[in-house]
Amino acid sequence: MSDIEKARIFFEDAGLGFPTIPERLSAELKEQGKWLFSTRELPMSPYELGHYINETDGPSEYAVLSHSGHGVNSYAIQYYLVSGPFRMFLHMAWGGIYMDNDAAASKIRKCFSLADEIVPAAMTMEKLSAGGPLMIVGTDFYESFWSAPGQHQLKDRLDSRRPVDILTEVLQWLKGSPSNKALD
Repeated sequence: MSDIEKARIFFEDAGLGFPTIPERLSAELKEQGKWLFSTRELPMSPYELGHYINETDGPSEYAVLSHSGHGVNSYAIQYYLVSGPFRMFLHMAWGGIYMDNDAAASKIRKCFSLADEIVPAAMTMEKLSAGGPLMIVGTDFYESFWSAPGQHQLKDRLDSRRPVDILTEVLQWLKGSPSNKALD
């Protein structure tokens, strides 16, 4: 059984669903520990979201799917997908002792479903390579945001919307504009 098949079974058996890993990365996905699958070497735990968002010397293409955390209630599912100018980091609460894990799993499945629509739409977007990165950060613990190609991550763009809200907005933006122009 391949590592991607193991990951799929592991996450689906936990009721979380499984995001589509682009084909070119799926063969490279390796089990690197319990609840830890990645196509790259990890310099630190995927729980350290800020490291991966701000990383400037990491690989230009990778996927990470994991569950990590600390304490009794600071646990999350991480799904990071980086492909050139496409950068998506989902860090969603699940697995804490005081969490409603069934409700959290439902939200994660919804996020994975939205991501499955976003990834192919973004990968075929002409302005993505010329206009800069499409950055998506959806987290239950920190500030969620997204920025279109050509935009900077401005402080006033940061907010506390949930990951599903951010992903829905990105998908609407991708589908709403035939030329995929940046937001006004």
